[in-house]
Amino acid sequence: MSVLAGRVALVTGAGRGLGRAIARAVGRAGAAVACAGRSRDQVDAAAAELEAAGARALALGLDVTRTDQITAAVEEAEARLGPIDILVNNAGITLERKTVELTDEEWDRVLATNVTAMFRCARAVAPGMIRRGHGKVINVGSMYGVIGVARYAAYCASKAAVDGLTRSLAVEWARHGIQINCLAPGYMNTDIPRAALADERTRALFLSKVPARRIGEPDEVGALAVYLASPASDFMTGQTLYLDGGQTIAW
Repeated sequence: MSVLAGRVALVTGAGRGLGRAIARAVGRAGAAVACAGRSRDQVDAAAAELEAAGARALALGLDVTRTDQITAAVEEAEARLGPIDILVNNAGITLERKTVELTDEEWDRVLATNVTAMFRCARAVAPGMIRRGHGKVINVGSMYGVIGVARYAAYCASKAAVDGLTRSLAVEWARHGIQINCLAPGYMNTDIPRAALADERTRALFLSKVPARRIGEPDEVGALAVYLASPASDFMTGQTLYLDGGQTIAW
């Protein structure tokens, strides 16, 4: 029996990269999946991929910085798929900029997308989870939340804040049977790292920092997300799990 059979998951940023890998993994594990993201073409393709594999799926256009769109997405997902049991807060943006050149607007955009949106999405699904007495929230963080990286002040700050948000919600909602954990990847084989690693010198520099001497695969993130969404993790909450080939402990 599939470990997530009968469950409904909402995955933000599901159109590409890690979000799409997570949506694919939870769908394969038996969940019905609402694939949400700003690019309608991408989430349509993600939902179609899941349906072709036999999963129930729904594509939702969603800008996670808009509270009205979050509310509408949750309502539509629950109307068409059923009550949301699993929220994967994956949508996020990154920005490389010298801190002295970082504008207020850029700082605000990164924090709004990477932290505030996670809070708002969790707040939107929580009442139903509390009523039903169970739920899983997976916040996608980053190893950059615990290591210092020059020129990534906004991104590092946002991902560190995700850790704090995860712990606070975990303590508050544990008595309702809701587990909130943070999945924090290292370098993954997605578009931006893949492009950077095409250069041999850059690749050697990246991999020299990773004890495993490789980058991770999106399907490895998906597998960990399935564990965090499943009953196997019912006694785990408020934790940040680093999937980084040992990079954070060797930093």
